[in-house]
Amino acid sequence: MRPLFLTATLIVRCSRSAADAFSAASVPSSADGIKIVGLPGGKVESLPGMYVRSFRRWIVDNDVNNSDECGSAPARSSPQIEPMMGTGVFNLPKMDGEWVNPTTIDELWWPRDLTTLQVRPMLNVLFRNGLLSYVSAGLDVRVPHARSSAGKENEGGDGYAVSSWRNYGLNSQPIARIWTTLDIVMEKLFHVEAFVLRIDDEHETLFPSLDVQGVMERVATFVAELDSLSPLAEGFHIASFPMMENWTDLPHPTGSKKDGETGEDGTEVLYRIVCLATSEPFASKLLDMDEDLLTMSSTSVLEVLVSRTAKGGDSPYLTEPYKGLYLNS
Repeated sequence: MRPLFLTATLIVRCSRSAADAFSAASVPSSADGIKIVGLPGGKVESLPGMYVRSFRRWIVDNDVNNSDECGSAPARSSPQIEPMMGTGVFNLPKMDGEWVNPTTIDELWWPRDLTTLQVRPMLNVLFRNGLLSYVSAGLDVRVPHARSSAGKENEGGDGYAVSSWRNYGLNSQPIARIWTTLDIVMEKLFHVEAFVLRIDDEHETLFPSLDVQGVMERVATFVAELDSLSPLAEGFHIASFPMMENWTDLPHPTGSKKDGETGEDGTEVLYRIVCLATSEPFASKLLDMDEDLLTMSSTSVLEVLVSRTAKGGDSPYLTEPYKGLYLNS
């Protein structure tokens, strides 16, 4: 069985169909790197996937208690920033029992002892030395309402009660495989949509189409307040801006195999999630588009294969911060 906290992550290597960027057998490996599209002259640049996965990550949230009926997060001043635990390091559990790096490009793991995973759309912004560089579709993932025996609120850790967990182990917080530029994001029709793609290539909408104007106002406020003392002032950072207050349950693995009926590594592929940030009016049409044409559209793509994996509580690599989630729940 493949443990959630194994020191080396599985790299899925699948051949891609030239006719379909989102064919059933294809999810690009993190070894393929990150594409940057929307550059002048149609130029495409790339960054090594392993390098991008090492970037420090932050959640920039606002008081969204007064959100509208659709749950869209309103533009507010003084955004609150919090670090995403475990990011900024490679996916290697440290001997002192710290968090593992949850960032993933091609997979989203769902341990069998976690009943529910919830998601909501985000806009991710890449900063370099305090300057906004690129933007992408994002996906906020959490384990809701996980509680341990003590009475304190926290991100997690032994002896603490938590309302939710973002970092529940390896491959738990995805980022996009294709990023785009600020010029593209500022186009009038730019929006974010997300889909669940089944093994038979049937798809369903995960989130409705969301305009980015409101969240970009929050990004502008955040950038305006950055100074030389900000932790984002030096190096590479990914700041994530939630686009909705409400969370959505991921489709539960109906008819899922029992632990003894899975493969040798205990993994069962469920479906794929594709988040698209694009100026194309009907994002679902992009699901049938050739990869080269998709690149030409300057669309940002987050695409992960969702897999049911071995129980986190059974892992011999379970580090201290996760015991409150997997052993005390």
